[in-house]
Amino acid sequence: MNPDVKGKITWAIPCLNEELAVGQVIARIKASCPDGRIIVYDNGSTDQTVAVALASGAEVRYEASRGKGNVVRKIFRDCHTEIVIMIDGDNTNDVEAWPTLVEPIAAGNTDMAIGCRLDQAEEGAFRSMHHAGNLVLGMVMRGLFKLPVRDVLSGYRAFSKRMYKAMPIEAGGFEVETEMTLKAVEMKWSVCEVPTRYACRPPGSHSKLRTFHDGLIIAFAIFRLLKDSKPFTFFGAIALSLLSGAVMAWKFDAGIAAAFLAMAGLVSAGVGVILNAVSQRAKEIMQIMAMRE
Repeated sequence: MNPDVKGKITWAIPCLNEELAVGQVIARIKASCPDGRIIVYDNGSTDQTVAVALASGAEVRYEASRGKGNVVRKIFRDCHTEIVIMIDGDNTNDVEAWPTLVEPIAAGNTDMAIGCRLDQAEEGAFRSMHHAGNLVLGMVMRGLFKLPVRDVLSGYRAFSKRMYKAMPIEAGGFEVETEMTLKAVEMKWSVCEVPTRYACRPPGSHSKLRTFHDGLIIAFAIFRLLKDSKPFTFFGAIALSLLSGAVMAWKFDAGIAAAFLAMAGLVSAGVGVILNAVSQRAKEIMQIMAMRE
């Protein structure tokens, strides 16, 4: 590890009711990275998470608005060190792999390093639906956005300061990992994955991810991100569908319906062209702002 990194790392731990695990996470960080600053971001825990974190020697800060995206936004706002490592408070992530995660950032080669859990997960660490959903999400995101990432939902990530200070976060919940990954690629920040182990939760500890509820939220987030980042593709697909409908209506002698669908299709195509130009300009402005960090 580059010696210049010592004392320049903040460990940010989003937490909600993790009294059974967060103390173990903090202890592992202290043993592995004694010079790192450790901050637990409590998101309204009703158990002893805060007491355990304080007793273990971590700082504690609070985010009242429920949702991981809101916590991440606060983390990015609060932190100022050259590198921030975000890790879940459930003691499932490979804390000791942090030098491998941080190395490409310290070397100036990467802005966000993601701990990929898919190849080194303990049996039972992933719930079957979560694992399948993560794989499908990864395929969809790679197909739609050309993302160089497999484990899109990994919460174990390291960020360069220039990235986390310039990244706008809109997500409120677990869809935040998807948003961060896409925006990093859109903003031309370098992203890499590092294989890491993934362990089962401690007995009695439970995931806060609700399979179907949060899965739908993530799906809607992808829908929104596609509209915002690729408006020509989004509205172009709508226009193509409407124009195809117009052709079918014309064949069935439904002239008024055909005319209406054709006009709607042309309007949609025009909206896509205009919004695409606006989106490209916005990205250029964000890239200029990021370079000033």
